[in-house]
Amino acid sequence: MRKTCLAVAILVALPCGALAGDYHMISRHHDGSFRASHKVFTRTAENLYPISLCGRPYFARAATVAWMNYEAEEGRDVGLEFNQGKGWYRICENPDQQVKLADIGVTGSNVEVMRASEEAVNRRMRFIFIRQMFSGYGNSGTPTSSYHAR
Repeated sequence: MRKTCLAVAILVALPCGALAGDYHMISRHHDGSFRASHKVFTRTAENLYPISLCGRPYFARAATVAWMNYEAEEGRDVGLEFNQGKGWYRICENPDQQVKLADIGVTGSNVEVMRASEEAVNRRMRFIFIRQMFSGYGNSGTPTSSYHAR
């Protein structure tokens, strides 16, 4: 039982989907415990903006830049961290002082940009949830009798 509780506590503390070699913008509480994270990329892709942190080029979503600045404004410790497969290592301090929404050409407040991103994700996820709900139902291919045929 102890091992199960310990394993669950460790899994909850780690950001979801983090693999060795990933870069994440991580927000931590004052005691150093994990609060939340956003992934930062080393290659460009659709909807990613080029940013520079501690002299190195990265790519991030506008919502990540907004979230990073919002977390710092709220007094949380935000930094760019790298997962080497043995834990997280802080590789860049104070990223909120290095990149703002205006730097990537995005207008609006941090909250507005985060909210717009959240609505887009929820819209996409709605159809995924609907598909998952109906995935358990099968169709034998044979027509069922109608009410009148009974």
